[in-house]
Amino acid sequence: MVDSQKIRFLNEVVSKSRPQNVDYTPHNGRFCVLLLALQPIDWVSVQQRDFKLTGELKENESLSVTLIVGSEAIFSISDLPYVAPQGDRTPIFQILRASICCAYGALRLPYLHRNIRKIDGKDFPLAKTDSAQRINSEAGFMKRLAKVSSDAKRHIKARAVLVHPASSRLKNIISYYKEYETGTYSQINASLEALKSFAPDRNNVEGGTPDVFAWDYYSDDPGEAYNLRMAVLNANSKAKERFWWDYLKLNIFLSDSEYDAAYYVLMNRWQVPVIQKWIAEYRDKGYYESQRAQDYLLFYVKASEKAPVRVLNSQGVPVKIKMIPR
Repeated sequence: MVDSQKIRFLNEVVSKSRPQNVDYTPHNGRFCVLLLALQPIDWVSVQQRDFKLTGELKENESLSVTLIVGSEAIFSISDLPYVAPQGDRTPIFQILRASICCAYGALRLPYLHRNIRKIDGKDFPLAKTDSAQRINSEAGFMKRLAKVSSDAKRHIKARAVLVHPASSRLKNIISYYKEYETGTYSQINASLEALKSFAPDRNNVEGGTPDVFAWDYYSDDPGEAYNLRMAVLNANSKAKERFWWDYLKLNIFLSDSEYDAAYYVLMNRWQVPVIQKWIAEYRDKGYYESQRAQDYLLFYVKASEKAPVRVLNSQGVPVKIKMIPR
């Protein structure tokens, strides 16, 4: 079994399970977590509910995981990113789940964005102040992304799907919470009201960089988008209020069950300490934040033209991610 398949299955296991018992030895980082799946998980034509995850955790570095079904060790995988979504005292299972979700998110990162580090920062469209220039720049940027991809032809027909001007689905998601989950809706609505003055309107050219939707690509149907996962190429503005608005919007998308994962791509030249400070302020103000955002949300930061792309977790903490071939 290749690593990509292992990560996909581990993600399914931790997403559908709850820990029953957790053993952890701090001095060597060894852990053992017994899991009970809330719904049966298919494993080699058999529906399985009981799983065991063992391995070694290196704090702030990486972790290794072995999946055990029954008494049989099924497979092992190493070099998963270390992600602690709630600080140093995060429970072991939450670190384990967030690290697997983070690796899964990187695995599903679209081919275009996986190759972004091959493009010089001066070619990014974010520095353009004129709206017409920015539109042309964005189109050229997508073409350059396609060129550095392993198979540029696969994106030609689908490029129109990639560049999407509006998050029209956001209204539908909020309407769902209003009707079926009133408690969550109250949290979301309070945050929307608090940040409403910072939301760019349709005529605001400063907010002109379009939302982008990533999708599962099928060569037989290249013009369609499947399993949509929203990414945001924003950030011509460095205002923290605009950052908060986009962060809230992404939290709402992430909490929608129809999205497997989402990526917030900050390709401007912000500094990591600034992002960390703004996230802390966002949380201090009590704005709505979903648990899935803490597990799945990644920032992709390029601080200067020649600097490499860095990956941050939902706290703004750098995460080492090994890009697994698919």
